[in-house]
Amino acid sequence: MSLASEVVVADGLSLIGNIGVERNEEKGKSTHPAFILRGINYSILKSFDVNFGVKGGLNKPETDLTFLAGIALRF
Repeated sequence: MSLASEVVVADGLSLIGNIGVERNEEKGKSTHPAFILRGINYSILKSFDVNFGVKGGLNKPETDLTFLAGIALRF
């Protein structure tokens, strides 16, 4: 379960935010990983995006800090 938002700051440039909880995959663990994520999405072309983000853990089961990068190609 998560809650996300996107704010367009310029043509082709968006700021992304997400906070949520994922199901713990470890058997017998009742605490589910909680996280907060912030990122930026830049559309280089109409069909090509580049994005970067940082994900932080809000509790013990979630990884403390993760740096993310990706591309999206639409056709």
